[in-house]
Amino acid sequence: MRSKSENALIDGPAGQLEIRFRAAENSEQAGLVVISHPHPQFGGTMNNKVVTTLEKAWQEKGYATVVYNFRGVGKSQGEYDGGIGEVDDLVAVVNWARRHFDMERLLLAGFSFGSYVTLKAQPLLQAERLMIVAPPVGLYNFAAIEEIQVPWELVIGLQDEVVEVAEMMQWFDRLQQKPTLYARAHASHFFHGQLLWLKRIILSEY
Repeated sequence: MRSKSENALIDGPAGQLEIRFRAAENSEQAGLVVISHPHPQFGGTMNNKVVTTLEKAWQEKGYATVVYNFRGVGKSQGEYDGGIGEVDDLVAVVNWARRHFDMERLLLAGFSFGSYVTLKAQPLLQAERLMIVAPPVGLYNFAAIEEIQVPWELVIGLQDEVVEVAEMMQWFDRLQQKPTLYARAHASHFFHGQLLWLKRIILSEY
């Protein structure tokens, strides 16, 4: 019988954090994926459609999944902290998930603001693979992010109306260990009408 997603409140650095999780269908082969949502001050939550598309795709592949609300979003306590405290939120969620699922393979994914937090947290969490979707290059200091030393994917829309595509590509060009790049010609920042394409990346690559 297929497991169901469950909601919970866990202890975080600024109070309780709201999460949604589901166990892996095949715990021997699959890993754990923790997905971070877009900007809390612009309507970003764990129920964002890009986040839930990623969540469901990895569930189809048999992975354990965890999505969560950053501090100050939904039932999560605390206040927005400019991407600093949010890294601590992600670390707390991953630590909980590692204890709860007891799985060695950790993947991290983030959309927009969540991708910035994911990249910043990687040196602390040492995930074995990342998926970065529509990173807000130019809106945050990506030059200060440590080089990623594991396999990773970068997914962008070439009609992004929030982040300058040229800035994302300049950042990509400067990277020493480059990710696999997926660029969709007609995709916007929020991938309207392109969610099936986004899902197919996971179904084919993971």
